[in-house]
Amino acid sequence: MNIHSITNRISILAGSMILVGCTFGSVGNSEEEKLVILQNLIFFNNNQTIAIGTNLRSYDDQADTNLSQFNLTSISGFNISIQPSSYIHWETGSYRINPPNQILGVSTTGSERSNGVSKTHTPYTVPLDLPADDLYGKSYPFLATAVVTNITQFNSTMETGASFLFPNTRVTNMPIGVIANATVSWEEILIRMTVNGEDVTILLPQGSKVITPKCKIPVKNGRDGNIEVLISFFSLFKDRSVSGSPVRFLNSLSALFPGPVVISKVSNVNLYNILQQNLQAEDITFSFPGCFPGVER
Repeated sequence: MNIHSITNRISILAGSMILVGCTFGSVGNSEEEKLVILQNLIFFNNNQTIAIGTNLRSYDDQADTNLSQFNLTSISGFNISIQPSSYIHWETGSYRINPPNQILGVSTTGSERSNGVSKTHTPYTVPLDLPADDLYGKSYPFLATAVVTNITQFNSTMETGASFLFPNTRVTNMPIGVIANATVSWEEILIRMTVNGEDVTILLPQGSKVITPKCKIPVKNGRDGNIEVLISFFSLFKDRSVSGSPVRFLNSLSALFPGPVVISKVSNVNLYNILQQNLQAEDITFSFPGCFPGVER
């Protein structure tokens, strides 16, 4: 696309903004001046910040109002009940934001504009490598440090039924764009539960997880609904396949019954390692909500 085609679209990109008193070519090369004006318009538009609501939500797929009890099938069936004394000591949670889809291949960030270099980028999933003082190089916190108990308490609903909205998430001023990823970190996760009537205690130490969206999640004025990160405790214990081989946490756990059983970095380490892998696996324990192709969330 040549510069004449680009400048013909300035009024569209500027929206309600009106250029008054601009005379192209009054200083030097008119086409270069037009391009600078266009870049400044896009830079101004994409460096707005807005207030966005966020949720951190746990759920199961049992289609009932009881989040603390669920049934899973491995080689045999298991009835699991998570006790109210379970908790997560959150450390922090934050988002990285990418600019909106680039228009005409023109730079949309402060650092790119100052360098006079037009770059391209994917619209989501890959955070741009930008300086920390750039709006799109920063992390935007949404989760405060806190110990949250009774983590399976039913206090909300979603498409799959009952859910638990974690407290201490807050509305954050974020730049207009799309979600690149979210990061959550914790000081400690303690889960006390009964599995087929046997006592099981799980202690997971400090850790973090980067969560990537599978669709375009816009940060924009007039957005419908909050941005959400999901936690699935029942999926933490489900069978899954790694390189074609099944990984069966519950079946391995039942071999230690009768209990009680303690799982930690120094006790029953084989089970501890499975849980750590399930925490870090893509879209197992932590995820963004899914979406239909072409539908923003």
